Amino acid sequence: MKFDEKDLLLAQKEGIISADVFTKLIDFLSGLQKDKQSKQTPATSSESHTKVKFTLENFLYYFGAFVIIDTMGWYMANVYNTFGHAGMFVLSVIYFILFTVVGNFLWKKNKTTPGGLLYVCAVSIIPLAVWSFENMTGLMPAKYDSYSGFHIWVRSGYIFMELATILGGCIFLKFRKFPLLTLPICYALWYLSMDIVPLCLGSVQAPTWGMRNFSTVVFSLVMLGAAMRFDGKTKGDYSGWLYIFGSTMLWGAIISIIWQFNGFNEVNYLIFALFSLAYMFVSIIIKRKVFMVWGAIGFFAYLSHLAYAVFKDSPIFPLVLVIIGLAIIFAGIYYAKNCDTIEQKLRNLIIK
Repeated sequence: MKFDEKDLLLAQKEGIISADVFTKLIDFLSGLQKDKQSKQTPATSSESHTKVKFTLENFLYYFGAFVIIDTMGWYMANVYNTFGHAGMFVLSVIYFILFTVVGNFLWKKNKTTPGGLLYVCAVSIIPLAVWSFENMTGLMPAKYDSYSGFHIWVRSGYIFMELATILGGCIFLKFRKFPLLTLPICYALWYLSMDIVPLCLGSVQAPTWGMRNFSTVVFSLVMLGAAMRFDGKTKGDYSGWLYIFGSTMLWGAIISIIWQFNGFNEVNYLIFALFSLAYMFVSIIIKRKVFMVWGAIGFFAYLSHLAYAVFKDSPIFPLVLVIIGLAIIFAGIYYAKNCDTIEQKLRNLIIK
């Protein structure tokens, strides 16, 4: 139970305590409050300093890790002529062991962030190790003689690199619960969605963009389904990168599919705008900003098309947009009053 000065004053008026006791109590409690504040000030300052240090610390961890990942993904290929396939394979294995051992050491020292990031670095070098091994043993076709082509060309010969990366990432993830390990897994799944098409067709038919788009849509829906399956059911956010890659793959595939149907005519532009709006609503329902980002980009691209192509120099079009904007604002006011009911109905609709 808490008391304040008004309660003490009331007690004095009722004759429960004297004026002298009232004054002494006020002086005592005021001094006690000042002592508490003086003791709490250093702690607060320390917490603030710790928070700043923590943010800078995390920045350094992640920045250093992504420098390593970038090096393993691109620049290591530039020293191929120096080491050859066998040398690159040995070097990749050494780096893999180094990152794993040091990461494991840091993890056991409760430095889970730098330790986990080094695990991610270890997984990121798996494609280079597999590529070097396949070239060294003759399993890789001779025309795939450049590792940088892995990030540029869609070829079935890269599938073992992608499968090995996915498997390695899953193994690390099983024993070390670090959400960022899903990043290289999702990255490899994205590449696999494109490279698997030529493998499935073999020599029967050259893959078309329609086939690649279909494969990408399937993979993206599987990734989004997995993300929704695990969203909010684990301690860490293991769904984040699945949402990012899945939504990006689906958005890009839809654009490509629309483009295939007679380019971007007005009907296709409208379909794209509606799809972008749907993305924005999905973002609200599942509370993931990446859908809002892509949806907003798509919808405002459509508005730009209307402004600069369809209704160019029209004095009415800006007025229409203002009216639409006001309607959206009032819709937001209505939503604020009934948000729980609306969101629950939408969730029930999606779950059904």
